[in-house]
Amino acid sequence: MRDYIIISDYMDNERYSSSFNKLSMEIFESDPEKWYEKNLYYNRCNFYSCLYEDQVVASISVNKMDLLVDGQKKTALQLSGIMTHLDHRNKGLSSALINHIIEKYENEYDIIYLFANDSVLNFYQKFGFKQIIEGAYELDANEINRKESMIRKLKIHDENDCNTILRIIENRQPISKKLGVFNDLWPIHIFCMYVHNDDMYYLTDEDTIVIATREDSCVHLYDVLSLTHIDLDNIIEKIVTIDDDKIEFHFIPESNKYNILKISKERPDDWLFVRSNNTSFNEVLFPITSQT
Repeated sequence: MRDYIIISDYMDNERYSSSFNKLSMEIFESDPEKWYEKNLYYNRCNFYSCLYEDQVVASISVNKMDLLVDGQKKTALQLSGIMTHLDHRNKGLSSALINHIIEKYENEYDIIYLFANDSVLNFYQKFGFKQIIEGAYELDANEINRKESMIRKLKIHDENDCNTILRIIENRQPISKKLGVFNDLWPIHIFCMYVHNDDMYYLTDEDTIVIATREDSCVHLYDVLSLTHIDLDNIIEKIVTIDDDKIEFHFIPESNKYNILKISKERPDDWLFVRSNNTSFNEVLFPITSQT
């Protein structure tokens, strides 16, 4: 590390931000600078990077999250965008960045977590991260008592619809008391406006947005966005159709009426690693809309 320095809070520095963006495009084909220019990080994301001869050659993004874990509020950091330039690998840069981040934040936040693929499963355990197997949940749609409801598809290019989306995501309630995320403005904003921008449905009576897709008679329910307490049973009764066979939940569902099954599901590209001294999980499935 003698030839490298660690920097952060540099996105207003044109040279460094341009170098960082170039590295991100090379590694992930991602353009984070455009999110920054649009202020989509909401001051909830910071980049810690290694600088070599005035060029960013390794980086980790640190994303501030607020969690609800078994009804208790927890502060959390999600690490993502972990990358190193090909010419600077195997020099301990990622290790140096992770140690720097842990030293800076471990006494300030309850939980530090990240998602990793199969190729690096042993790496993060060296820093006190524990691998946790996330659950998967599904429900036989034929059990559901279907209800009629005023539902319409939202269009992000419609000004009124866009305002509705922004109004709700800025103050959304956690989807689950078992493991919910809130104050996750930048990932949910990008998920809604850029990833699943054609998959949002507005329930007028509930002032609630459902993010869902249908594939082979399966409803993939990604999130329910509401300003008030979410009655999941009421929501699924209104979105399921006669052609649906099952619902797959991409968060921990809480039902008072239906027998939701917990099943096994491999996620080879998204293994969860958690570091915490004061928090344990009874059930784990981070809402997919909160992943950065």
